[in-house]
Formats: sequence, C-alpha cells, structure tokens
Amino acid sequence: MTDPRPPAELTAHIENHYRAVAAGPMVGVPLCNPLLSVRLLGLVEWEGVRVGALVMPWAINLLLLPGRAPWQEASALSKQCWRFPSGDYDFIHAEDVGFGPFQMCSLFSPALEFDSMEAACATAQAALLALLRPPLEASSMAVPAAEPVSRRRWLFGRGSASAA
Repeated sequence: MTDPRPPAELTAHIENHYRAVAAGPMVGVPLCNPLLSVRLLGLVEWEGVRVGALVMPWAINLLLLPGRAPWQEASALSKQCWRFPSGDYDFIHAEDVGFGPFQMCSLFSPALEFDSMEAACATAQAALLALLRPPLEASSMAVPAAEPVSRRRWLFGRGSASAA
C-alpha cells in the first residue's frame, strides 16, 4: 500500500493537490487564512509509516501516510491512537482522491492566528519535531534551590546570603 514515490515527489504531489483545493473549493471560505498557502514539512519515515506536518490556509495538521508497515484500514473519520516518543495521539482516518488513504491529527483548525506563512511553518515544524522526541524528564527540568537572600543583600546588593 506504500506510495512508491520518493518523499520529495510525494510531498510535491500532496502540496499540488491541496493548492488546487485552496484555489478551488476553499476560495472565499471564511475559515481560510489568506496569509497562508500550502506546504508539507518534514515527510519522514517513522516506525514503518510516513509522517509530516501539513500547513494549509484552513488548518495545520500532522499527517500520517502508509509506509512499509501494515496500514490499518478503517472507516473515514474513525480514530486510531498512535504512540510516538512524546506520547499518545489520536489520528483520524481519511482518504483523498488526490493521494489515497491517510490519517491526520489537527494542530490548528482554523489557522487564523498566524500572521505569516513563515510563522505557520515554524510552528508546524516545531510540532513535528516535538512529536518525534521523548519529553524531558521532570528531574532534568528541576531548578536548583536558590540561596536565601538576606534583607541587607537585597537592599544594598552586598553582604552574604546568611547575613541578616
């Protein structure tokens, strides 16, 4: 079921498909952000599927496409939970006449809060990177206890922390 095209070719195909949607049925739809266009970022192999972040004028989604692993067939709009290094995420099954079956996880819908394509792409790329990385452990985020500051040190900027 894997699309045999290399990632760059598949990316171009998906982007062209959604550009046609943006220029056709989505023209003038109020939930579209006129500052955004279409871009598929970071389409990479992960655990036998392909994952990327798709920016469109109406939404920003994580996108899963079939890869070399078995692809679970399911009815449109049904959910499947995927375990990524950063946690568990629900993706919705869909199929597009432009490129076949896929699953998506909405990040922003609509994507009206973005004031530039660069900001939208940076956010989508950051979300994709965060998805594929394990979370920081609480112990690595711990802040060392601060040395108590005396009134004298606070008022005058001198003196030892233990002075009263």
